[in-house]
Amino acid sequence: SLRFTLISMAAPGRDVKLSEDRVKGYRNFLNKIWNANKFSKINNCKLSKRINVKKTNLDVNKWIYYELVKTNNEAKKYISNFRFDEAARVIYQFVWHSYCDWYIEFLKPIFDSKNEKNLKESRNMSAFIQANILILLHPFIPFFTEKVWQDFKFINYFKTALMFKNWDVKSQSSFNKSYNKIDWLIDLVRNIRSIKVDLNISPGSFMNISISELNSNKISIINDNLDVFKRLGRVSEVSHSESNQNGVKIIVGGETVTLYFDQNLDLNQQKQKISSKVKDLDQKINGIKTKLKNKSFLKNAPKQIVEKEKKVLIDCKIELKKLNSILNSIKN
Repeated sequence: SLRFTLISMAAPGRDVKLSEDRVKGYRNFLNKIWNANKFSKINNCKLSKRINVKKTNLDVNKWIYYELVKTNNEAKKYISNFRFDEAARVIYQFVWHSYCDWYIEFLKPIFDSKNEKNLKESRNMSAFIQANILILLHPFIPFFTEKVWQDFKFINYFKTALMFKNWDVKSQSSFNKSYNKIDWLIDLVRNIRSIKVDLNISPGSFMNISISELNSNKISIINDNLDVFKRLGRVSEVSHSESNQNGVKIIVGGETVTLYFDQNLDLNQQKQKISSKVKDLDQKINGIKTKLKNKSFLKNAPKQIVEKEKKVLIDCKIELKKLNSILNSIKN
């Protein structure tokens, strides 16, 4: 974890100010990988000698492969430009978020099912992604990755030691459609979780949703992944018609979904709280805009500070748009 911390903080032209918290954070990262490996072992994820990526059928497996290809290409580009910190960052994001946070959760309903075809494909793909994660991380954390590589006997499949394994992962352009499907579904789950936070609703509480305003393509995405969507989004029922319950409309990728909460939820009270947040955000946005219009600030402030302010402005505008959407959709 210390080695990975130093690499991730080693930006060009910057002194590394070692942070104990960062070291602890990357220790947790290694623990997360270790636990993901245990999950693979428990579910008997092994590489088949006849794995054929082109014949992958499940959208979620196409999605994670597409993510792997993107991460692989970005990491190679950064390493060739000696930006080891950026390479470490994109690999970290892929492993922690795409693989551990989302892909493993998508696999659980598949592993709980008795569909042998889907089980075999998912076990193969999971092991394949796991092996490639070790390949990507090996230059950064060689001892840890070598240990896992040997434990899973990946040498029997790849016929080479980990340190000699090349980084070639063939792109599959036909997977793009499936990637966009799962990406939209993840975005929907993220928005549902975010709305709960904004309305001060327990993250573990279940709700009903209406998909009556979605187009047929988006409805099929939800229907094809209904079990995992209900599990991740904490959804009880998915309805194709609207209800008279307390509801909030959210917009995800230009499509509208209505969330229905417990009748005890006082939406008027939540509306007041959100209105207060909107007011604060408006003031913050105006303050940043004023700062960015100040020629003296733009001339004298370091470039990274100016860029940081621009990023904060974009994030605030996105948050404001989301909160205004909630306010406009609250109905009794």
